[in-house]
Amino acid sequence: MRIPVFFTIDNNYVIPAAVAFFSLLNKAKEDVFYEMYVLHPDITAENEKLLQGVVGRFKNATLSFQNTRDFLKDEWANGNWDGHQRKGQFSLATVIVCFASEFFPQYDKILYSDVDIVVKEDISELWNIDLTDKYLAAVRSPFLKSSPAELSHLPAEVREKVKDSYFGTGILLMNLKKIREDRLTDEMLAVVHDDSIPKRWPDQDILNIACDNKTALIPLNYVGYPYLLDSLKKNDFISHYTRDELYDSLVNMKIIHYANLKPWNAKIPYAEEWWTIYHYLNLSGKDETKIKDKFQKKYKKYRKYLYISVALNIILFVSLFFANGGRP
Repeated sequence: MRIPVFFTIDNNYVIPAAVAFFSLLNKAKEDVFYEMYVLHPDITAENEKLLQGVVGRFKNATLSFQNTRDFLKDEWANGNWDGHQRKGQFSLATVIVCFASEFFPQYDKILYSDVDIVVKEDISELWNIDLTDKYLAAVRSPFLKSSPAELSHLPAEVREKVKDSYFGTGILLMNLKKIREDRLTDEMLAVVHDDSIPKRWPDQDILNIACDNKTALIPLNYVGYPYLLDSLKKNDFISHYTRDELYDSLVNMKIIHYANLKPWNAKIPYAEEWWTIYHYLNLSGKDETKIKDKFQKKYKKYRKYLYISVALNIILFVSLFFANGGRP
């Protein structure tokens, strides 16, 4: 079985991509061949060689690169992306995920994956998801019922339509044939150009709004979130998923998805899975000592602000105490 799968990255995510590619192919079944593609705006020849070297370790995969050049460059520079052009949390590569049908005319369907992942089991079963009358298959967010503010940026009528079905884009199975037939690209471009909608979660907002709930569901354990464990410890945490489903996504992870804090930037659960592959591949570019130092600096800064906050609260309490004639 041959399965096309694509990724969208820039030079900043080459090292995570190397880890992701190795983990994907290391867990691939013998009868599965992955045709891998990287859509990118700026990957250097040196970085292409690095990633080809990782994929070249395996006989059941190929890797091709496609430069997206100026695709949506002006829209990214001038559109309402909730300030992400300055924040740096997302890049134009994130938006390009939505427009796979423009870059892969040879396929009727294709898999997409983020690269801040470690694959724990072969993912080829996703290829068999029924996409009849569906634009794509994705994982519904487990957090929105507990944290509705994550969609507070959307207009009320849009938010109401997607709040119970809003999905993430860590892993997608995309029905390119239906996307072309229904001219969904036009719908997505309309969202891109609609500056009344601040696209806080760029690719997710575009796809959720344009797909209009015509989506199939992928099980939650295909995007096992390391930080979900902290949420489950809270008594007031609620989700569209049952507690058993939430815990199963951690116990039986098929993909670890470092969707929030990254293992190369912070100490987080399951980080050792990422670092083991990183060291095995002898990758350069990120140093573990630097990451630990960075984490310690963040912690010291946090502790400093905590002390200041406590001191200000004590001063405020004492001031109010004496202003009230010494009565509490």
